[in-house]
Amino acid sequence: MDTKKATIKNVNVAVMVLLTIITSGAYIGYWFISRKKTLNNHFPDNHIPFRWWVFFTVFLVLFFLNAIAGSIVFTPIELMNIEIADIIFTFYFLGILYYSLFRIQEQIEDFYEEKIFNRWLLFFFHLWYMQYKMNVLQRQT
Repeated sequence: MDTKKATIKNVNVAVMVLLTIITSGAYIGYWFISRKKTLNNHFPDNHIPFRWWVFFTVFLVLFFLNAIAGSIVFTPIELMNIEIADIIFTFYFLGILYYSLFRIQEQIEDFYEEKIFNRWLLFFFHLWYMQYKMNVLQRQT
């Protein structure tokens, strides 16, 4: 890595929380996709599955649209099947979320050669805590 610090775009965490709630989680996928270039530049061996993030983000948006207008378009049986698929995708989404976050956490801590993240806070507050810590690191350096 050529630079002296690993930087991820500074974003207000309260705005992130609000966007995540409003979009039913689709913002999380957008966050990863929009930072692909930065993460690949800083951490070339990060092993974050960005193709899967595109896939899951598309489905998160579709499930979000279904929650808004699904009852207009689909029958109750079709809605039940879509809800089952939504639950399955949600568990896969959580798996890829935590895999990606802990990979970024490992890369950042290896770069700074010190423990920066609390794993419990990272688990419970996931992307929001990651962004908060990155904002703090940017202010310190």
